[in-house]
Amino acid sequence: MPRRPRAVHESREFRAQELGQHTTDYVALKKLISEGGDLTPYLSSDLQRSRAAENDKTLNTWGLHHLHFRPAPARTRDVLFVRITDTSVFVVKLLPHGSGHRQTWVDPSLLRILHENRPEAAETRELRGITPDPLSPDQRIALRKNNVNFAVAMPDGSAHVGPDVGITVAGRCLQDQTGCDTIFAELDATQRIVEDNEAAIRCALNVPPPGELWIRMRFEEDGCWLYEATRNVRIALQAQA
Repeated sequence: MPRRPRAVHESREFRAQELGQHTTDYVALKKLISEGGDLTPYLSSDLQRSRAAENDKTLNTWGLHHLHFRPAPARTRDVLFVRITDTSVFVVKLLPHGSGHRQTWVDPSLLRILHENRPEAAETRELRGITPDPLSPDQRIALRKNNVNFAVAMPDGSAHVGPDVGITVAGRCLQDQTGCDTIFAELDATQRIVEDNEAAIRCALNVPPPGELWIRMRFEEDGCWLYEATRNVRIALQAQA
C-alpha cells in the first residue's frame, strides 16, 4: 500500500463504540495514517507476507481492509474494518476476529454502515430489480467460503454489494481479474504489432535475417516501452492510420 497522508473519517456507528483498552493505540494509529506512515505492519498477515495464493475475501468482495490496533508481530483480537482510498481512511466498525468469530467476515452491518454513512461516495453498488434473500450467518459464511457473491439488504429494502462488483469463482477480486485480462490482451496486441513490423524494425536497427532480434518490454513508474535487448535501443512504434 503506497505511503501517503490520508484523512481519517469515522462512521456514526464506530463513534458510538467503546474502545476501552484500544483507546491509546487508536490515537497512535490515527496519527500514523494522517502523517502518511507505513500501514503494512497493521494489515492482514497474508498481505504483509505477499501471499499471492491467499485471498482476503472481505477485501475482494466489499473493498474493506482490516487493521490491527498494534503493528506486527503484536496482534489484537479486535480489529478495525476500514475503507482505504488514495486520500482517506473511513473507519467502519470495530469487530472481534479469530477463533469463534467467523461471522465477522460476512457481517452485513459493515456494508450497511458504508452505504448509510457515505452514499455520495458510491461505496456500495445497488442491484436494481433484486430482492435480497434473508440469510443466516452460517449461510453467508458458506457462500463466502465457496466464492459466491451475495447481496445485502439495506433498511429501505434495496439490495447492495461491494463497490467493485465482487469475487470470481477462484476467490479473486473480479476487478483485479478484469484488469489482468486487459493487460494480457494489450501484451498480445503489442506482440502482434512487433511481428507485423519485424522487417521495418530489422531495417532500422540494421539487423538483417537471420540475425537474432531480441525485443523486450521495459516497465517503469511513468510507463513502458519496447527496446532491442542486445543493443539497448528503444523502439517507438507508430500506429498505422
